[in-house]
Amino acid sequence: MRWSKLRSLVIERLAPPLQARLDIHSAAYGNCRCGHAWLTLDGEVIANFCTRAHSIAQGWETSGSAPNPMYKGQLAEFGALSRQDVYRTLWDFIHALSIEQALASDDMLTQALAVADARVGKRRLATLDSDLLYPLSAYLLMLRTSQGGGLSPSGYAKLRARATDIAA
Repeated sequence: MRWSKLRSLVIERLAPPLQARLDIHSAAYGNCRCGHAWLTLDGEVIANFCTRAHSIAQGWETSGSAPNPMYKGQLAEFGALSRQDVYRTLWDFIHALSIEQALASDDMLTQALAVADARVGKRRLATLDSDLLYPLSAYLLMLRTSQGGGLSPSGYAKLRARATDIAA
């Protein structure tokens, strides 16, 4: 399946308030399998999944082993997933997993997509404990449970700070 089709299927599953705000991107470089995928909220990168960073984090590559400063303040750790991992996660989320399986997943991106999914209603969201979620999932949970998601920029900054505090 082409990236654009997979991306559109995932975006269609998001809760209506997030459909126009949360986006998934991917870039590849030449004939190399390297590249990265990233999530944006209102055009700001909130999680970056780079194949090279993943290789460094796994110990498969030693050059440039210091975490890139662009990851500072994001809701995914340096090298958490590769671009290929993101594709597999999106595919499984659309084609293989129930919403309950996705919410209980050990995969950071699967869990985050489940929290943002329209099939998860207000009552189910209220039962989720943000302390048990990945920071990205906790951030999306806080956005979904805030008053209609209509926060000011300072409100987003506070939510993001809370989500990164959960990670610590």
